[in-house]
Amino acid sequence: MIRLHRQFWGQSLLARLARMLLLIALLSLTSLISSLVIADSARGEASAINIAGSLRMKTYRAVAMLDAVPARSGPDQISNLEASLGDFEATLASPTLTQFIPSDELDRRAHAYRSMLAIWQQRMRPLLIAAANTSRFGPETRQSEQARAALLTQARSFVTTINDLVTLLQENVEAKLALLRLIQGIAITAVFVGIAATIYVTRAEVLVPLKELQEATKKIRRQDLSVRVAQYAANDLDGLGLSFNLMAEDLDKLYQNLERKVAEKTESLARSNKSLELLYRSIGRLYPSAINSGTHLALLNDFEKAIGVGHGLVCLAADAKHSDTQTSLKFTAGSHQLCQISNCSDCHGTRTIRWREFEHEHLRALALPLHDANTSYGVLQWVIPAEQDLDPWQIQLLEALSTHMGIAIGEAMRAEQSKRWSVYEERAILARELHDSLAQSLSYMRIQVCRLKAVVQAKDPAQIDLIMASLDDGLAHAYHHLRELLSTFRVKAEDNLTIALEKAAAEFSLRGSVAIRTQVDPAIFPLSPNEEINLLQITREALANAIQHAKPNHIDVSLHGGENGTVQLIIDDDGIGVGEKAAKIGHHGLLIMHERANHIRAKISIANKPQGGTRVAVQLTPSALINSIRIVPSTEHEFNT
Repeated sequence: MIRLHRQFWGQSLLARLARMLLLIALLSLTSLISSLVIADSARGEASAINIAGSLRMKTYRAVAMLDAVPARSGPDQISNLEASLGDFEATLASPTLTQFIPSDELDRRAHAYRSMLAIWQQRMRPLLIAAANTSRFGPETRQSEQARAALLTQARSFVTTINDLVTLLQENVEAKLALLRLIQGIAITAVFVGIAATIYVTRAEVLVPLKELQEATKKIRRQDLSVRVAQYAANDLDGLGLSFNLMAEDLDKLYQNLERKVAEKTESLARSNKSLELLYRSIGRLYPSAINSGTHLALLNDFEKAIGVGHGLVCLAADAKHSDTQTSLKFTAGSHQLCQISNCSDCHGTRTIRWREFEHEHLRALALPLHDANTSYGVLQWVIPAEQDLDPWQIQLLEALSTHMGIAIGEAMRAEQSKRWSVYEERAILARELHDSLAQSLSYMRIQVCRLKAVVQAKDPAQIDLIMASLDDGLAHAYHHLRELLSTFRVKAEDNLTIALEKAAAEFSLRGSVAIRTQVDPAIFPLSPNEEINLLQITREALANAIQHAKPNHIDVSLHGGENGTVQLIIDDDGIGVGEKAAKIGHHGLLIMHERANHIRAKISIANKPQGGTRVAVQLTPSALINSIRIVPSTEHEFNT
């Protein structure tokens, strides 16, 4: 029984439901078939009961006919009695009755039928025939009253036997009906039990697991990925539950993996932000400052805190052009012993990142070159314990540091070189200015001094006075140029041509009591220092000549841009203009203005205006424009290289 139970419940849900439904169908079919069989077996049994019951009536009718036969009755009455007896015997032997009499002698119906048949054949029929014959021959042959009484008694006994048979037939029918009711009741009960079992199995193994799956799905929607459903053995939904658990497990792993990746990305972004912030601060420290150990030590300390392992060591070459030479500057943010164990010259000149091993010290160093596009300046070494390693982001951060340090060192060196070139250029400009002004004046006065010596020896007073006047004029002219040079180089410190022009205008306006207006276009192409100085000197020379010789009331100084990026300087006055004598080379400083214009490859024109006054116009193409790009005028401000 237990094995059958295990076999049944060990089957799949579909098989069990199919078996239970099949069982219900079989029970219903069994009930139907049994009803049909029992109903078929009971068919005609009511007729048999009626026939058996009619034997009682026929018995009493035969006795009544016998009592009703008059003495010496005719042949018709006798024939009727005999016909009644024949009808009784035919009814007694009727197949409708005998088919319900079992052949088993032990059956009560068979016993009752045989008893009734024996009584009829052995007692009742002879008595009836005898009584009929007696009444046939008149009173002298009739039975006595005692014989009639015996016939009636026998008839009652025979009817009792018939009643017993009828009762047995009724009991047989009732037994069949009871059996039918029992089968129907059992079948109905079994069907209801089967339906209840089917509902229970469906609820327990379908609805409950599905509801559990639904609740688990709701928990997953609430991001509770630890939920799992129960496993139902030998259940078709077990595969679904297993799949759900595997899905939940995979989702849990995926979610944890995503959380881990998000945490890693968050950490990476935070680290990147810190690295960018550190690089931003480092760039702010590196580029404005010159090469000094304080800046680099501060950077190394910051990067040691950010990286969390190792110490930095910076080695700069003595000669940037020959970076494989001896180290000129070495400093570290860690132990100063690193400077003793590390030979930086081994890494000078290289442009690749490589690892160096210090076996005796159990250290290793990542050597990162410090260079820009053209020159190597040294090496940045990051020293860590030999058993440790650097992560890729740490190497990238150090590589970015080395790159910016190399660029910053290059920028600092180029800035220093630019300053030196500026000093050299300023010295050259000063020498040229001295040569163009004071040197010529001194040469002129030296010639006059030589003439004076000769005249003094010749004792020619008129020539002596003339030469002395020339010397005095030369000294005044030299003093004037010296003062202009000093003014120019004082203004140069401002490093702004607009301010220099405004100061020059204010100075000459105050000196000559002339209204001088300046107008400078801020959008002109940038000029070199040499170009600014020469334009300023041309302006000052033009203002000095105008105030000294033209006697103007107003002077306009304008500096604006022209076509193709050129710069135009125009000085207009409303004076008396330039005379024919003034046009001679060397007079009124015109020669100096022409020479300055030639120095910067500018075109200069000095002419009288039709409405009166003088115009000095200078047109300059900036050197930076010539050396870099050519600007094509366009309404859309397009620049072609």
